[in-house]
Amino acid sequence: MALAVTHVILVIVALDFFRHYILGKKKFPRYLIVLGGIAGLAPDLDVPLTWAYQFITGSSMSLHGLFTHTIFFPIFFLLVAGTLQFLQNKKWSSIFYVISFGWFFHLTLDCLYGGYKSFLWPLNVPTSFCPQWGISPYAISIDAIILIIWLVHEEMHHYIKDYF
Repeated sequence: MALAVTHVILVIVALDFFRHYILGKKKFPRYLIVLGGIAGLAPDLDVPLTWAYQFITGSSMSLHGLFTHTIFFPIFFLLVAGTLQFLQNKKWSSIFYVISFGWFFHLTLDCLYGGYKSFLWPLNVPTSFCPQWGISPYAISIDAIILIIWLVHEEMHHYIKDYF
């Protein structure tokens, strides 16, 4: 599975490119990029929940990948966003679209890294569609490469000043 930095930075990079090249800065404020990065890590909230559960119960059972790694979360957030857009609440619909995107991106990365998650929980359907590329041992290097490429891109196009 991808490391935490990859989950955050790739969502930020994707949303930043969307902001710069498609919608523009005025239509897509920076706080949405930050929120998207946080949403890209949100499915891993089950890790500290596992720690708490193990501490309280003394069990070694892991909750990671069970409940929060289901495709139904991004679908739910997408439906909320669509409803809010229909109700003409642009700010909150944008927030929920970005959360849905970040959450879905997390699931996609886990799958691409050779995922083992229950993407269709609570349905008991095996997820054999994820490739097994064996790139997990290179996760730290992938994090560094992604971060450097993004920083170089931002500097070359003078977008880095947007963050200062």
